Amino acid sequence: MPALRPTSRTASTSPAIDLAKVLAAHLILFHHLFLYGPVPAGPLGWIVADGRLAVQVFLVIGGYLGAASMLGKLHKPTTAPLTRQTWQLIVQRARRLLPTYWLAAFAMLAVLGWLRWGPLPAELPLDVDPRALDLPQVAANLLLLQDVLGQEGLSAGFWYVAIDLQLYIGLVLLAMLCRALPLSVRGRLAVFGGLTLGISLLSLLRWNLDPRLDAWAPYFAGSYALGMLACVLRRGARLPSPLALGTVGAIGLLALVLAWRSRIAVATLTAMGLCAHGWLDEWLRRLPARWLRALGELASASYPMFLLHYPLLVLVCASVAGLTDAPMALAVAVLACWPLSVALGLLVQRWMEAPQPLPLRAASAAA
Repeated sequence: MPALRPTSRTASTSPAIDLAKVLAAHLILFHHLFLYGPVPAGPLGWIVADGRLAVQVFLVIGGYLGAASMLGKLHKPTTAPLTRQTWQLIVQRARRLLPTYWLAAFAMLAVLGWLRWGPLPAELPLDVDPRALDLPQVAANLLLLQDVLGQEGLSAGFWYVAIDLQLYIGLVLLAMLCRALPLSVRGRLAVFGGLTLGISLLSLLRWNLDPRLDAWAPYFAGSYALGMLACVLRRGARLPSPLALGTVGAIGLLALVLAWRSRIAVATLTAMGLCAHGWLDEWLRRLPARWLRALGELASASYPMFLLHYPLLVLVCASVAGLTDAPMALAVAVLACWPLSVALGLLVQRWMEAPQPLPLRAASAAA
Protein backbone atom coordinates (compact mmCIF):
# COMPACT_ATOMS: atom_id res chain seq x y z
CA MET A 1 0.00 0.00 0.00
CA PRO A 2 0.23 4.83 -0.11
CA ALA A 3 1.98 2.44 -2.05
CA LEU A 4 0.56 -0.23 0.01
CA ARG A 5 -2.84 1.30 0.21
CA PRO A 6 -5.85 -0.45 -1.29
CA THR A 7 -6.61 0.75 -4.80
CA SER A 8 -9.15 -0.17 -7.41
CA ARG A 9 -8.05 -2.92 -9.77
CA THR A 10 -9.13 -0.75 -12.67
CA ALA A 11 -7.51 2.46 -11.41
CA SER A 12 -3.86 1.59 -11.97
CA THR A 13 -2.14 3.57 -14.70
CA SER A 14 1.38 2.23 -14.15
CA PRO A 15 2.22 -1.46 -14.52
CA ALA A 16 5.73 -0.66 -13.28
CA ILE A 17 4.39 0.67 -9.98
CA ASP A 18 2.06 -2.33 -9.70
CA LEU A 19 5.04 -4.64 -10.25
CA ALA A 20 7.11 -2.84 -7.60
CA LYS A 21 4.27 -3.15 -5.07
CA VAL A 22 3.82 -6.87 -5.73
CA LEU A 23 7.54 -7.61 -5.45
CA ALA A 24 7.93 -5.55 -2.28
CA ALA A 25 4.89 -7.15 -0.63
CA HIS A 26 6.22 -10.63 -1.37
CA LEU A 27 9.67 -9.75 -0.07
CA ILE A 28 8.13 -8.76 3.26
CA LEU A 29 5.99 -11.89 3.32
CA PHE A 30 9.02 -14.15 2.76
CA HIS A 31 11.01 -12.09 5.26
CA HIS A 32 8.48 -13.11 7.92
CA LEU A 33 8.23 -16.71 6.72
CA PHE A 34 12.00 -17.17 6.90
CA LEU A 35 12.42 -15.10 10.06
CA TYR A 36 9.66 -16.63 12.17
CA GLY A 37 9.10 -20.03 10.61
CA PRO A 38 11.53 -22.98 10.65
CA VAL A 39 12.25 -22.55 6.94
CA PRO A 40 15.94 -22.75 5.98
CA ALA A 41 16.65 -19.59 4.02
CA GLY A 42 19.93 -20.93 2.56
CA PRO A 43 21.15 -18.69 -0.25
CA LEU A 44 18.09 -16.51 0.36
CA GLY A 45 19.34 -15.58 3.81
CA TRP A 46 19.54 -11.94 2.74
CA ILE A 47 15.72 -11.88 2.87
CA VAL A 48 15.85 -12.57 6.61
CA ALA A 49 18.39 -9.81 7.16
CA ASP A 50 17.15 -7.17 4.71
CA GLY A 51 13.67 -8.13 3.49
CA ARG A 52 12.12 -5.55 5.81
CA LEU A 53 13.73 -2.81 3.70
CA ALA A 54 10.99 -3.37 1.12
CA VAL A 55 8.80 -1.16 3.32
CA GLN A 56 10.79 1.76 1.94
CA VAL A 57 9.43 0.94 -1.52
CA PHE A 58 5.91 1.36 -0.18
CA LEU A 59 6.77 4.64 1.55
CA VAL A 60 8.29 6.15 -1.59
CA ILE A 61 5.50 4.97 -3.89
CA GLY A 62 3.00 6.23 -1.32
CA GLY A 63 4.52 9.70 -1.50
CA TYR A 64 4.59 9.57 -5.30
CA LEU A 65 0.94 8.53 -5.66
CA GLY A 66 -0.17 10.87 -2.89
CA ALA A 67 1.50 13.84 -4.55
CA ALA A 68 0.00 12.86 -7.91
CA SER A 69 -3.46 12.99 -6.35
CA MET A 70 -2.78 16.43 -4.84
CA LEU A 71 -1.17 18.26 -7.76
CA GLY A 72 -4.45 18.67 -9.62
CA LYS A 73 -6.01 20.29 -6.56
CA LEU A 74 -3.35 23.00 -6.56
CA HIS A 75 -4.83 24.32 -9.80
CA LYS A 76 -7.98 25.38 -7.96
CA PRO A 77 -7.42 28.17 -5.42
CA THR A 78 -9.23 28.30 -2.08
CA THR A 79 -9.50 30.90 0.66
CA ALA A 80 -8.49 28.67 3.59
CA PRO A 81 -6.47 25.46 3.95
CA LEU A 82 -8.90 23.72 6.32
CA THR A 83 -11.81 23.42 3.93
CA ARG A 84 -14.45 20.71 3.96
CA GLN A 85 -12.54 18.94 1.19
CA THR A 86 -9.49 18.69 3.46
CA TRP A 87 -11.42 16.69 6.03
CA GLN A 88 -13.13 14.68 3.32
CA LEU A 89 -9.77 13.58 1.90
CA ILE A 90 -8.52 12.52 5.33
CA VAL A 91 -11.73 10.66 6.17
CA GLN A 92 -11.72 9.00 2.75
CA ARG A 93 -8.19 7.81 3.37
CA ALA A 94 -9.08 6.42 6.77
CA ARG A 95 -12.09 4.63 5.30
CA ARG A 96 -9.84 2.92 2.77
CA LEU A 97 -7.20 1.87 5.28
CA LEU A 98 -9.08 1.03 8.45
CA PRO A 99 -11.57 -1.71 7.47
CA THR A 100 -8.79 -4.06 6.35
CA TYR A 101 -6.63 -3.00 9.28
CA TRP A 102 -9.39 -3.73 11.79
CA LEU A 103 -10.11 -7.04 10.07
CA ALA A 104 -6.46 -8.02 10.54
CA ALA A 105 -6.53 -6.77 14.14
CA PHE A 106 -9.58 -8.83 15.06
CA ALA A 107 -8.12 -11.84 13.25
CA MET A 108 -4.96 -11.48 15.33
CA LEU A 109 -6.98 -11.03 18.52
CA ALA A 110 -8.90 -14.22 17.72
CA VAL A 111 -5.65 -16.15 17.25
CA LEU A 112 -4.18 -14.69 20.46
CA GLY A 113 -7.37 -15.48 22.34
CA TRP A 114 -7.14 -19.10 21.20
CA LEU A 115 -3.47 -19.30 22.22
CA ARG A 116 -4.19 -17.77 25.61
CA TRP A 117 -5.74 -20.99 26.93
CA GLY A 118 -3.16 -23.52 25.77
CA PRO A 119 0.58 -24.19 25.85
CA LEU A 120 2.63 -21.87 23.67
CA PRO A 121 4.97 -23.67 21.24
CA ALA A 122 8.54 -22.46 21.50
CA GLU A 123 8.74 -21.90 17.74
CA LEU A 124 5.73 -19.58 17.65
CA PRO A 125 6.41 -16.33 15.73
CA LEU A 126 5.01 -14.03 18.41
CA ASP A 127 6.20 -10.68 19.71
CA VAL A 128 3.14 -10.44 21.98
CA ASP A 129 2.44 -12.66 24.99
CA PRO A 130 -1.23 -13.68 24.68
CA ARG A 131 -1.53 -14.03 28.47
CA ALA A 132 -0.25 -10.49 29.05
CA LEU A 133 -2.66 -8.90 26.59
CA ASP A 134 -4.78 -6.18 28.20
CA LEU A 135 -7.42 -3.65 27.22
CA PRO A 136 -5.08 -0.61 26.91
CA GLN A 137 -2.87 -2.51 24.44
CA VAL A 138 -5.86 -3.65 22.40
CA ALA A 139 -7.41 -0.16 22.37
CA ALA A 140 -4.09 1.46 21.38
CA ASN A 141 -3.74 -0.95 18.44
CA LEU A 142 -7.30 -0.45 17.25
CA LEU A 143 -6.76 3.34 17.31
CA LEU A 144 -3.34 3.10 15.57
CA LEU A 145 -1.66 4.62 18.63
CA GLN A 146 0.33 1.60 19.78
CA ASP A 147 3.79 3.04 19.09
CA VAL A 148 2.86 6.55 20.19
CA LEU A 149 1.65 5.18 23.56
CA GLY A 150 4.52 2.72 23.93
CA GLN A 151 2.37 -0.38 23.51
CA GLU A 152 3.51 -3.50 21.66
CA GLY A 153 1.93 -3.92 18.23
CA LEU A 154 -0.40 -6.88 17.94
CA SER A 155 0.90 -7.84 14.51
CA ALA A 156 3.73 -7.17 12.11
CA GLY A 157 2.92 -4.31 9.76
CA PHE A 158 0.48 -2.47 12.03
CA TRP A 159 3.02 0.29 12.62
CA TYR A 160 3.14 0.97 8.88
CA VAL A 161 -0.58 1.73 8.63
CA ALA A 162 -0.33 4.23 11.49
CA ILE A 163 2.64 5.97 9.88
CA ASP A 164 1.00 5.92 6.46
CA LEU A 165 -2.08 7.70 7.80
CA GLN A 166 0.08 10.30 9.57
CA LEU A 167 2.07 10.94 6.39
CA TYR A 168 -1.06 11.27 4.26
CA ILE A 169 -2.63 13.74 6.68
CA GLY A 170 0.56 15.80 6.50
CA LEU A 171 0.51 15.66 2.70
CA VAL A 172 -3.12 16.83 2.53
CA LEU A 173 -2.50 19.71 4.94
CA LEU A 174 0.61 20.73 2.99
CA ALA A 175 -1.25 20.70 -0.33
CA MET A 176 -4.21 22.61 1.04
CA LEU A 177 -1.93 25.19 2.64
CA CYS A 178 -0.26 25.79 -0.74
CA ARG A 179 -3.66 25.88 -2.41
CA ALA A 180 -4.74 28.74 -0.13
CA LEU A 181 -1.77 30.94 -1.08
CA PRO A 182 -2.62 34.02 -3.21
CA LEU A 183 -0.34 32.91 -6.05
CA SER A 184 -0.63 31.69 -9.60
CA VAL A 185 -0.90 27.97 -10.30
CA ARG A 186 2.79 27.88 -11.15
CA GLY A 187 3.58 29.71 -7.92
CA ARG A 188 1.56 27.29 -5.80
CA LEU A 189 3.23 24.32 -7.48
CA ALA A 190 6.65 25.87 -6.89
CA VAL A 191 5.92 26.43 -3.20
CA PHE A 192 4.61 22.87 -2.86
CA GLY A 193 7.78 21.51 -4.48
CA GLY A 194 10.02 23.76 -2.37
CA LEU A 195 8.35 22.72 0.89
CA THR A 196 8.56 19.08 -0.16
CA LEU A 197 12.28 19.52 -0.80
CA GLY A 198 12.71 21.14 2.62
CA ILE A 199 10.82 18.35 4.38
CA SER A 200 12.90 15.68 2.67
CA LEU A 201 16.14 17.37 3.76
CA LEU A 202 14.98 17.94 7.34
CA SER A 203 13.86 14.33 7.68
CA LEU A 204 16.83 12.66 6.02
CA LEU A 205 19.48 14.89 7.60
CA ARG A 206 18.00 15.25 11.06
CA TRP A 207 14.72 13.55 12.07
CA ASN A 208 15.57 10.15 10.59
CA LEU A 209 18.76 10.03 12.64
CA ASP A 210 16.84 10.07 15.93
CA PRO A 211 15.29 6.64 16.67
CA ARG A 212 13.15 8.20 19.40
CA LEU A 213 10.98 9.68 16.63
CA ASP A 214 10.19 6.36 14.92
CA ALA A 215 6.57 6.44 16.13
CA TRP A 216 5.92 9.65 14.20
CA ALA A 217 5.66 10.67 10.55
CA PRO A 218 8.72 13.02 10.51
CA TYR A 219 11.04 10.03 10.98
CA PHE A 220 9.75 8.47 7.74
CA ALA A 221 8.95 11.70 5.89
CA GLY A 222 12.26 11.67 4.04
CA SER A 223 11.41 8.52 2.08
CA TYR A 224 7.83 9.69 1.52
CA ALA A 225 9.01 13.13 0.37
CA LEU A 226 11.49 11.60 -2.08
CA GLY A 227 8.52 9.98 -3.79
CA MET A 228 6.65 13.28 -3.72
CA LEU A 229 9.63 15.06 -5.27
CA ALA A 230 9.91 12.45 -8.01
CA CYS A 231 6.26 13.11 -8.87
CA VAL A 232 6.52 16.93 -8.73
CA LEU A 233 9.69 17.10 -10.81
CA ARG A 234 8.69 14.43 -13.29
CA ARG A 235 5.18 15.84 -13.84
CA GLY A 236 4.01 12.97 -16.04
CA ALA A 237 6.92 13.10 -18.48
CA ARG A 238 7.35 9.90 -20.49
CA LEU A 239 11.14 10.18 -20.64
CA PRO A 240 13.34 10.34 -17.54
CA SER A 241 13.75 13.87 -16.22
CA PRO A 242 17.42 14.79 -15.61
CA LEU A 243 16.25 17.38 -13.07
CA ALA A 244 14.20 14.82 -11.14
CA LEU A 245 16.89 12.14 -11.26
CA GLY A 246 19.63 14.58 -10.27
CA THR A 247 17.68 16.19 -7.43
CA VAL A 248 16.46 12.94 -5.89
CA GLY A 249 19.86 11.28 -6.31
CA ALA A 250 21.72 14.25 -4.79
CA ILE A 251 19.45 14.38 -1.74
CA GLY A 252 19.81 10.66 -1.15
CA LEU A 253 23.58 10.77 -1.61
CA LEU A 254 23.89 13.68 0.82
CA ALA A 255 21.89 11.78 3.44
CA LEU A 256 23.99 8.64 2.98
CA VAL A 257 27.27 10.55 3.21
CA LEU A 258 26.08 12.05 6.49
CA ALA A 259 25.11 8.62 7.87
CA TRP A 260 24.83 5.39 5.92
CA ARG A 261 21.36 3.86 6.21
CA SER A 262 20.45 0.95 3.97
CA ARG A 263 16.77 1.92 4.22
CA ILE A 264 17.54 5.37 2.78
CA ALA A 265 19.63 3.82 0.00
CA VAL A 266 16.62 1.68 -0.98
CA ALA A 267 14.32 4.71 -0.77
CA THR A 268 16.64 6.77 -2.99
CA LEU A 269 16.91 4.05 -5.64
CA THR A 270 13.14 3.59 -5.59
CA ALA A 271 12.52 7.31 -6.04
CA MET A 272 15.03 7.47 -8.90
CA GLY A 273 13.27 4.51 -10.48
CA LEU A 274 9.99 6.41 -10.28
CA CYS A 275 11.60 9.31 -12.11
CA ALA A 276 12.10 6.99 -15.08
CA HIS A 277 9.38 4.39 -14.74
CA GLY A 278 7.68 5.49 -17.96
CA TRP A 279 10.13 3.38 -19.99
CA LEU A 280 9.29 0.25 -18.03
CA ASP A 281 5.58 1.04 -18.34
CA GLU A 282 5.87 1.12 -22.12
CA TRP A 283 7.56 -2.28 -22.15
CA LEU A 284 5.12 -3.86 -19.70
CA ARG A 285 2.10 -2.62 -21.64
CA ARG A 286 3.16 -4.90 -24.49
CA LEU A 287 2.25 -7.89 -22.33
CA PRO A 288 -1.14 -9.58 -22.81
CA ALA A 289 -4.01 -7.65 -21.27
CA ARG A 290 -4.92 -10.54 -18.96
CA TRP A 291 -1.42 -10.49 -17.50
CA LEU A 292 -1.69 -6.78 -16.78
CA ARG A 293 -5.09 -7.30 -15.16
CA ALA A 294 -3.62 -10.05 -12.99
CA LEU A 295 -0.73 -7.78 -12.05
CA GLY A 296 -3.17 -5.02 -11.11
CA GLU A 297 -5.20 -7.43 -8.97
CA LEU A 298 -2.10 -8.65 -7.15
CA ALA A 299 -0.99 -5.05 -6.56
CA SER A 300 -4.40 -4.17 -5.13
CA ALA A 301 -4.29 -7.28 -2.93
CA SER A 302 -0.85 -6.39 -1.56
CA TYR A 303 -2.37 -4.33 1.28
CA PRO A 304 -4.65 -7.03 2.76
CA MET A 305 -1.95 -9.64 2.11
CA PHE A 306 0.55 -7.47 3.98
CA LEU A 307 -1.72 -7.24 7.02
CA LEU A 308 -3.29 -10.70 7.07
CA HIS A 309 -0.35 -12.98 6.35
CA TYR A 310 1.03 -12.61 9.88
CA PRO A 311 -2.03 -13.83 11.86
CA LEU A 312 -2.30 -16.63 9.29
CA LEU A 313 1.37 -17.54 9.89
CA VAL A 314 0.86 -17.60 13.68
CA LEU A 315 -2.27 -19.73 13.32
CA VAL A 316 -0.54 -22.25 11.03
CA CYS A 317 2.57 -22.50 13.21
CA ALA A 318 0.50 -23.02 16.37
CA SER A 319 -1.78 -25.57 14.74
CA VAL A 320 0.99 -27.68 13.24
CA ALA A 321 3.18 -27.43 16.35
CA GLY A 322 0.28 -28.87 18.33
CA LEU A 323 0.20 -31.92 16.06
CA THR A 324 3.86 -32.66 15.42
CA ASP A 325 7.31 -31.36 16.26
CA ALA A 326 8.82 -32.54 12.98
CA PRO A 327 10.75 -29.57 11.51
CA MET A 328 9.97 -30.60 7.92
CA ALA A 329 6.21 -30.67 8.57
CA LEU A 330 6.32 -27.22 10.12
CA ALA A 331 8.48 -25.87 7.29
CA VAL A 332 6.02 -27.16 4.67
CA ALA A 333 3.10 -25.65 6.60
CA VAL A 334 4.85 -22.29 6.85
CA LEU A 335 5.64 -22.25 3.13
CA ALA A 336 1.97 -23.02 2.45
CA CYS A 337 1.21 -19.66 4.03
CA TRP A 338 2.53 -18.02 0.84
CA PRO A 339 -0.23 -19.10 -1.57
CA LEU A 340 -2.78 -18.95 1.24
CA SER A 341 -1.82 -15.33 2.00
CA VAL A 342 -2.06 -14.37 -1.67
CA ALA A 343 -5.48 -16.03 -1.98
CA LEU A 344 -6.68 -14.37 1.24
CA GLY A 345 -5.46 -10.97 0.04
CA LEU A 346 -7.29 -11.33 -3.27
CA LEU A 347 -10.45 -12.51 -1.53
CA VAL A 348 -10.50 -9.63 0.96
CA GLN A 349 -9.68 -7.04 -1.71
CA ARG A 350 -12.51 -8.24 -3.94
CA TRP A 351 -14.85 -8.20 -0.95
CA MET A 352 -13.80 -4.64 -0.12
CA GLU A 353 -14.36 -3.58 -3.73
CA ALA A 354 -17.74 -5.30 -4.02
CA PRO A 355 -20.62 -2.87 -4.67
CA GLN A 356 -22.35 -1.83 -1.48
CA PRO A 357 -26.05 -2.58 -0.95
CA LEU A 358 -28.27 0.37 -1.84
CA PRO A 359 -28.94 1.46 1.79
CA LEU A 360 -25.20 1.53 2.52
CA ARG A 361 -24.47 3.51 -0.65
CA ALA A 362 -27.15 6.03 0.32
CA ALA A 363 -25.74 6.35 3.84
CA SER A 364 -22.23 6.78 2.47
CA ALA A 365 -23.36 9.47 0.05
CA ALA A 366 -25.19 11.30 2.86
CA ALA A 367 -22.05 11.25 4.99
